[in-house]
Amino acid sequence: MIAKLTKTMWTAETSVESKALPDEDTAPFIVEHRLICVAGVDLGMVFRIGDQPVVIGRGRADVRLQSTGVSRRHARIYRAHATHFVEDLGSSNGTIVNGAPIRKPTPLAFGDRVHVGGTILVFARHDALEERLQQLQRLESMARVVGGLAHDFNNALMVISSHLDLFVGRFAGEDGEAIDDMVHATAAAARLSRRLLDLGRSEPAAFDTVSLAPLVDKTIAMARPALGEHITIESKISGEARVLGSEDELQQMMLNLFTNARDAMPDGGRLIVSARVTKIAPTEALVRHLQAADEYVEIVITDTGIGMDEATLARVFEPFFTTKPVGKGTGLGLMMVHTTVRRHGGVVSVRSVVGHGTEVRITFPSTPPAQPIG
Repeated sequence: MIAKLTKTMWTAETSVESKALPDEDTAPFIVEHRLICVAGVDLGMVFRIGDQPVVIGRGRADVRLQSTGVSRRHARIYRAHATHFVEDLGSSNGTIVNGAPIRKPTPLAFGDRVHVGGTILVFARHDALEERLQQLQRLESMARVVGGLAHDFNNALMVISSHLDLFVGRFAGEDGEAIDDMVHATAAAARLSRRLLDLGRSEPAAFDTVSLAPLVDKTIAMARPALGEHITIESKISGEARVLGSEDELQQMMLNLFTNARDAMPDGGRLIVSARVTKIAPTEALVRHLQAADEYVEIVITDTGIGMDEATLARVFEPFFTTKPVGKGTGLGLMMVHTTVRRHGGVVSVRSVVGHGTEVRITFPSTPPAQPIG
């Protein structure tokens, strides 16, 4: 995503300068042009094309390809009069567009195939806003599927658990220990099943007005021992920050995010939590996929950890996707965060850069304070 290279984030008790995190306020408006390699040594590579001319080739070319059939300065793509053109630069193998060799600058349309050497590049349009909508729809579909599977799994698990109860206490010695192990394993599977079932629920258990300041303080106190002394926590939560929702679900949401932040900072760092009430204009509400322009509560959780690359970031909310070692994570934490936020009428976005940390921004509809009676 093309965006500003410097971003000052509103954070708790401090202003954190993140020199690599993109500006979320402007990034969603941007439509990129790209070259996607669909055949050749560089299969799957994506190259961004801006308004400035780019040279396709090897070595120091702007679009660097590994194929030996590509000349060092093979072809050039440039923009003129709102149209992109491709021209051959006297390459040894020539440049082919949609199967036909080109002899002069040729205009490019979305979907055109540019064949250079043994590489085929597709000229494509990338709309970040459209992509985010597609991801949102895909994640919600995944949640429904996982919830349905968990329901069937839970039914089978209940049968196993009920029969195990008949054997508890009837066996002694080694057989008894084996039964105990089976009971513990079944209980662990039941807890996992409940988490999966939560993904498929459309509504939280109960809605109430939740004041975020005391909730965040309580959650930080709960998480403090698990975070360790090598991680410092900074927080600033506006007393006006209130949302309508389930306190238990919101607390579990933050615990999941705190745990991820801890795992991203194995050598220590800062965890920064902030929340404030903000007015969101109509255009920005549309961009963020919010229902309407209104007052919202923005929760921002930032860490100074190892960050994530683009490939990881694209899958961060998928169920069972995790970069943690086997046995260290289920890949459900961020999916649970996403599901909780959506059930509360909000949106969540993640920005991250390798070596610069991660920012999770959650936007909820704001709930006004209760009016005194009398």
